[in-house]
Amino acid sequence: MLEVLAKLRLHVESPVTLRATAAARELEALVTSWDGDGAPPDAMVAWASRFFADWDVGENGGLRED
Repeated sequence: MLEVLAKLRLHVESPVTLRATAAARELEALVTSWDGDGAPPDAMVAWASRFFADWDVGENGGLRED
C-alpha cells in the first residue's frame, strides 16, 4: 500500500500537476468574477491567451516545462 501511495505522490505532486492546479484556481477566480453577460473581461481573455500560448501539443499534451 505504501509503495502505491509513493507512486501516486509522484504524479500528484509533479510540477505539471501543481501548475495545472494553480491554473485551474486562477481560471476559477476569473470565471467567478464574471457575471456571464457580454464578452468575457479582458483579464480572462489575457489569462486564456497566456495559458494556450504555453500549451504543449507534443507527446505529453500538457503545459511546457520552461
